[in-house]
Amino acid sequence: MIRVFPIVIALLLALAGCSKSEPVQARPNGPVQVHALTVQPERVERIVELTGRLGGAEEVTVSAEVDGRVEKVLADLGDKVALGAPLVQIDASELRLREAQADSDYLQSLAKLGVEAARLDRFEPEAQADVRRAEADLAEARRNLERGEELMKRGLLAEGELDTLRTRERVATASQQKALEDARSSFALAKGRRASLGLARKKRLDSTITSPVAGSVAKRMVALGEYVKAGQAVAVVVVTDPLKLHGEAPDRYAGQLHRGMPVDVELDVAGLGAHTGEVARVGPLVSATSHTFPVEALFQNADGTLKPGLFARAKIRVGADEEVFAVPETAISSVAGVTKVFVIEDAKARSRAITVLRKRDGDALLQGELKAGDRVVLTGIARMYEGAEVQVMDAPAEAAAPRSGN
Repeated sequence: MIRVFPIVIALLLALAGCSKSEPVQARPNGPVQVHALTVQPERVERIVELTGRLGGAEEVTVSAEVDGRVEKVLADLGDKVALGAPLVQIDASELRLREAQADSDYLQSLAKLGVEAARLDRFEPEAQADVRRAEADLAEARRNLERGEELMKRGLLAEGELDTLRTRERVATASQQKALEDARSSFALAKGRRASLGLARKKRLDSTITSPVAGSVAKRMVALGEYVKAGQAVAVVVVTDPLKLHGEAPDRYAGQLHRGMPVDVELDVAGLGAHTGEVARVGPLVSATSHTFPVEALFQNADGTLKPGLFARAKIRVGADEEVFAVPETAISSVAGVTKVFVIEDAKARSRAITVLRKRDGDALLQGELKAGDRVVLTGIARMYEGAEVQVMDAPAEAAAPRSGN
């Protein structure tokens, strides 16, 4: 019985070792039958492809700046609007009353100062009527005090009478200072009421919500009679001429794209045909994750044929030729961000890292670890792995000659 335990333990360890050595997925027994294509390099025009959806050059969400009830909707979905055109009218009855009250307060301040609105900024407190009266009283009190002191020296005036003159001079000085301070305070009040009037007038004008750009109404967001709050969105206006296409260009084209380069665009809508625009902006930063940089192109759309939101494929022709390999898209394997193809060497599959430049019909134009004469695996890609044994099946055409075109 004692000898049984070592035997059992040895068997368990052997089974555990076998289970660890097995792959996660069982690999095929024997060679994988595949079709292959012998590739040759070809030279094609260097083209940068961008894909995305057309958007307005600007898309603005217009918001209310005052609270109130919607009195009129002056522009609806699809309407073309000019810069400053009214979109929504908010009831301004209360705002007009506030403006009238502010105007009355301002006029009252001007009347107290004795100036017109156009001369308010040139107002001098010393020229105000109450100040001039106080200065006149002070001047008279000082003259009387000087005469009293002269008479006192001659013994013609009693000491009590001189004290009275001195008190009157001090009172006149205080009155002049108070009049000057009141004039300055009234001047500041008038300027404050002028600002309040301007604010009230602005709020009344803001009750008419206008378009900040020339374009078309893409969305109406309020209904007639609805109460809106300041800051609430009421409409979306999009600039439809020109339209903008935003895309990402591979970093290998950094330094080759610049503003003004022509851009050809094709749309997935029948009848719209091809359109030509130009590069408007090239981003200065290359993404560390995607290895691309942003590019924006603009397309003139005076007749409104193009619509924001349409999917577009754009091509920017750089001009210089580049060497590529053309293989069917089905031959490409992309796993965990690694793009590769498999080539056959000594009846075994070997992976080659590649970069897909662009598509051409059913082929992909590649650059990377390929060379002329490589036999690229076309089928059975899901069963391929590094070093897999392969058997090439008969195919109508084993060798592929370079194909012309872009």
